[in-house]
Amino acid sequence: MARTAPAPGHLPAAVDRRQLASNIELPIYVREGVEAYMVAHEKTTFRTVVMEGFRALGIEIEDEDLVPERAMRKPRQRAAKPDDTPDTRKPTTLKLPRYVRVRAEAFLLERPEMRFRNLVMAGLRELGIEIKDEDLVAERQNVLAEAPPPRRRTA
Repeated sequence: MARTAPAPGHLPAAVDRRQLASNIELPIYVREGVEAYMVAHEKTTFRTVVMEGFRALGIEIEDEDLVPERAMRKPRQRAAKPDDTPDTRKPTTLKLPRYVRVRAEAFLLERPEMRFRNLVMAGLRELGIEIKDEDLVAERQNVLAEAPPPRRRTA
């Protein structure tokens, strides 16, 4: 799927705040770091922490979207599986306003080595949450291998 960006310097007059869910996998150590950040910074949620990180990276986020819509839930104690390590990735659903996702995608257009998951973690790192360097680089590149030339038919 190709990414398209809005015209440079052009932001729509009205922002689309309809929620768009993104599913990403984050290592356990990152989730724990976010939960510690949320405890230390009152009135934050996972969603607002991610958007604060985007803002720290230079992505324009409207002030009113940094105010949680509901009170922060106490971090859940998740039962660890015996084979889980701090680097084990767990699925996370992140709901963001559509305009935030569009601006994040525009940011990523200039950084082809990153994917959305890496962008989330780069923003968290900007907030002081520990993120390993290897988690900031995309693991897979969507590069198509060159196809061999078509074979000619002989009659």
